[in-house]
Amino acid sequence: MPNTQTIYWKPSTSPNVVAYEILYSDTGIQGPYTHRDYVLSDIPGPNWNATEEYHFFNDVENPSRYYRLQTVDRYGKVSGENGPPPFQAGNDPVQAPNMHFVALSSDMGPGKDYRYVSPGGSNIRDATVRVFRKIDWVTRQHNKIIGSTTTNAWGHWSPIFVEPGETYVIVFNKAYEYGPTAVELTV
Repeated sequence: MPNTQTIYWKPSTSPNVVAYEILYSDTGIQGPYTHRDYVLSDIPGPNWNATEEYHFFNDVENPSRYYRLQTVDRYGKVSGENGPPPFQAGNDPVQAPNMHFVALSSDMGPGKDYRYVSPGGSNIRDATVRVFRKIDWVTRQHNKIIGSTTTNAWGHWSPIFVEPGETYVIVFNKAYEYGPTAVELTV
């Protein structure tokens, strides 16, 4: 059985992270970096050290190997280049990259009430709330939905996480009763 080496990282604090992608380079710190494996972000899980509160990955020993770490969310988005700098095995736990998301919800602070209400001001219950990037909405690419939820008895709805720096369209609809109503919002 070959010798192994271990890398360590702290969990991401971003919502919806389901896995970490481990990339490696055997040609030096500059790369190129190649996909090595995925580790689920389960806490607790098989790659979680509960005592020290970090994730780990055991790899075949290669003293010249460098690693990079990326996070993957439940929609398949990857954190990209904003992760920690390349590191080697035996490292102190690095901070996993955070995916910078903003929660769109019915209550986003003073003056930002996005509850779904009737023209008369009554709360609309059990309406569908869907979020799209504006470009996808205006080009009628309605299959490119970012997230969906429903309203409760008070017209409130659960958060849908989006990336900042984009314009989104929130679409409210209660079939055969209200809507669809589209609201544009830049985050």
